[in-house]
Amino acid sequence: MKINEITPNQNLPGQNQVRQPDSGGGNFAEILQTHLQGSEAVGQLSTSHQVSASAAIPAQLRVEGLGLSESAINTLDSFSAALADPELKSSELEPYISALEEESAALTALRDDLPAEDPLSRLLNEVAAVSQLEVAKYRRGDY
Repeated sequence: MKINEITPNQNLPGQNQVRQPDSGGGNFAEILQTHLQGSEAVGQLSTSHQVSASAAIPAQLRVEGLGLSESAINTLDSFSAALADPELKSSELEPYISALEEESAALTALRDDLPAEDPLSRLLNEVAAVSQLEVAKYRRGDY
């Protein structure tokens, strides 16, 4: 089949050429640089505010919170792997649930010692919430 006609809505190569930006729009590199400088100034202010807020919290408390979070996440990961094993019975999951309950309680207690706006407090809250959710699903009989 040979096509000799061009239909009105047919796109032809080179028909839609990219237009050059207007000279009044400014240079992209200059605009990018001004935005980066502005965000750096904002970043410096927020970093100094975070440093002063985190300086009031003892380092040992932070290390303990991160350690507990890591432990709870590892337990959640092990629990997930155990759930994927079809040979395990529901009663064999009980040690994971007990560990999640203990870790969740410790995370909640530690979170209460931190200010609410602290990022570590939010992390502890999220890990504790996921742990409590998995415990509740197990106790409800979902697994």
